[in-house]
Amino acid sequence: MGYTLIKYALKTSHKNQLRIGNYIGYFISLTVVFWTIYKYSSKNFDITRDLPFHLCYFIALLLPIFTTSRKKIIYDILLFWILAGTVQAIITPELKYGFPHIHFFKFWIVHGGLIIAIFYATFIYKMRPNLKSVLISFIAIQGYFIFAILINKLTGANYFYLNAKPSAPSILDYLGDWPNYIIVAELFLVPYFLLIYVPFYLTNKKKS
Repeated sequence: MGYTLIKYALKTSHKNQLRIGNYIGYFISLTVVFWTIYKYSSKNFDITRDLPFHLCYFIALLLPIFTTSRKKIIYDILLFWILAGTVQAIITPELKYGFPHIHFFKFWIVHGGLIIAIFYATFIYKMRPNLKSVLISFIAIQGYFIFAILINKLTGANYFYLNAKPSAPSILDYLGDWPNYIIVAELFLVPYFLLIYVPFYLTNKKKS
């Protein structure tokens, strides 16, 4: 679906390209907003679990800011957050309910949508990261890290998995027990971002 959408956008007008980009951003963001409202109205709302503060849902809330402004600095941040974090979430999804539960659709709309959104920006808006982008994204994730610590302290939650690993198998299982996996993940974050940057670097070098 994402491939087809991007292929279509490449052939349409610039105005339509921007419109489609905005549709993507708002659709993903509103999915998270409506899910949160749904959970709250169903009286099954758990502040430690249902606030949209896990990284991918947090990105989804911010996505319309990027799709409407198309700021390079936001692209630099989101590219590495999405390709590092969201892709990992897709590979090892933490899903309590399967198809056709609404939680199943919410998960895949948001996570799959974020991947589509960042590739849309890359191929349609012609945005590309540089080496400085790695540092910008790393610094930004430290800000989110502090935010998650504060939210967890106030609510007793486990956003960003700072207090415990995900219930589903994940790469964190190979990084030791708490809090060692957090420290190791921090140490590997810049090399991981650099690994993501390599294809962009090689492509830019080939073009030049």
